[in-house]
Amino acid sequence: MAKKRNKKYITQPSKTAKRKKTSQQEMLQCYLVAKKMLCHFELDTNLLDIFTKRQKERLYHIYDITPIIKPQKERTVPRQYIRNINNDAYNFIKTNFWGNPEYKISFFEFYTAGLSFLSSIQGMFKEENLFEPGTPQFEAARSICEKFDRDDLLNKTSKEVFDHIFHLTRRYSRVTYRMYGHTMDCDKIPDKRCNCGRCFEYRISYRITVQECETKYFSLNDISRKTFRMFRPSDGLYIPKPLTIFQNIVRPNESEDKFFNIYVQSHVFHRFKERLDILSPTEHNLLFQYTFTRYLQHVKVDNQDFFPCMIADNCPVGYFTFSISGDDIVVTTFLPLVGDNTPEGERLH
Repeated sequence: MAKKRNKKYITQPSKTAKRKKTSQQEMLQCYLVAKKMLCHFELDTNLLDIFTKRQKERLYHIYDITPIIKPQKERTVPRQYIRNINNDAYNFIKTNFWGNPEYKISFFEFYTAGLSFLSSIQGMFKEENLFEPGTPQFEAARSICEKFDRDDLLNKTSKEVFDHIFHLTRRYSRVTYRMYGHTMDCDKIPDKRCNCGRCFEYRISYRITVQECETKYFSLNDISRKTFRMFRPSDGLYIPKPLTIFQNIVRPNESEDKFFNIYVQSHVFHRFKERLDILSPTEHNLLFQYTFTRYLQHVKVDNQDFFPCMIADNCPVGYFTFSISGDDIVVTTFLPLVGDNTPEGERLH
């Protein structure tokens, strides 16, 4: 007769228990970040202990989740580019600090637990009036909310992250092919931890935009040459637009309301790479665009006009020559610093 075997059953933790444990971890994380934020606002951290248990459950609930980077339109940006930008941006927000570095509030903490706490206390105090006037909880919430406005604080804080993503997208942008920018949005996602259908999580998403190149033909030295229009791609909250320069910068006698469009010949970028061959391809892309979008200057020497290529204040590494055709400027070539016609060339020789 077969013997009965004693079966060993391993008890599995219920989903409810797991969710409760995760919620406690989140509450602790949010509480610790909230304490650091009160230090940043020069407030007493003991204010957080005044709130009731039910109020704390809402104040320390994290519903702002990790920011993400994705294309604005599917299949417009190579996956490897998105992966590289995502990894680099994630490392940036994890290792760089918001506000006073003494309190070590990383951008990651600010965008998740920090925003959740600020949104909750501002909503409970200013919009829903959940704190009864005259109570210690009301006075504590009022003291905290007087120190900030959530939307204004988010806009100011976003600038450093915007600049970093601006830097990352420009590394893959080619004036003669395709230029990348980015916008910011807030995604509303149903909260999987709750089945009521009325709870949501929020996630800041940076969407990578694409600006295809535009071409135009100019007659230079009686030869028709193909050129590419320079653009200022979307940057955070700003839409893309063609790159221009006021005409009175190049021609001092012109009125202040006129401007030149900027075009570049394709071989300019090739000369640029050849004469600065110590740089990587992404560094070429970045420096080329920064010259025209952030550090554009005009230099005139012996009736010759130049746009210096700057790597630091008063530190050029070469010069772009250009010609003027109507309301357009056409960048014609790139000269190394030791070139005969450059401002430093004669002295260096």
